[in-house]
Amino acid sequence: MSVDPMSARPARIALLCAIAMLLGSGAFSIFSAQEPEPGETAAAAMEDAPTGVADPTAQPIAFSHAHHVTEIGIDCQFCHAYARRGPIAGIPSVRRCAGCHETVLSEEPEILKVLEYFENEEPIPWVRVHDLPDHVRFTHKSHVRAGVECADCHGRVEEMEAAVQVESLSMGWCLSCHKERDVTRDCLACHH
Repeated sequence: MSVDPMSARPARIALLCAIAMLLGSGAFSIFSAQEPEPGETAAAAMEDAPTGVADPTAQPIAFSHAHHVTEIGIDCQFCHAYARRGPIAGIPSVRRCAGCHETVLSEEPEILKVLEYFENEEPIPWVRVHDLPDHVRFTHKSHVRAGVECADCHGRVEEMEAAVQVESLSMGWCLSCHKERDVTRDCLACHH
């Protein structure tokens, strides 16, 4: 049995139009959600943006990035060890924190909280600060290996008490960086 290609054509066109409309409306919402207006800073644009940015005081333990990175000299990848190996940077396990703090400052109130989580074999319920939509396939590995500095996306974390999101991490922001560095802007690099 043969199918007349001309009879299937209207159905294909209708299907392609429906897909294009769905993708178009999604792309519009992605572009409009977090891009700053001309003259507006990224931080100001993010006030109303649906980024999932956590209030820095909402963390279960008062952790100072400034103290650990600047004063002690711990490298980002000591705690976020998966950044160079995979898609996520990873949050350090309570075991890693307790590894130091069973002996260092072990009587401090915030450290006692860490040790309590460790003794109870519970992960610390950190509140995520940087979160991308589920349809984005971002990988730290390729960015770290390409020489992108942590501060390029996360800001000067070594100066922060609590981590806060400083860039919009919007599609337009990422595309601008890719254009600046003359790297791929193929849709399938991030959406697959």
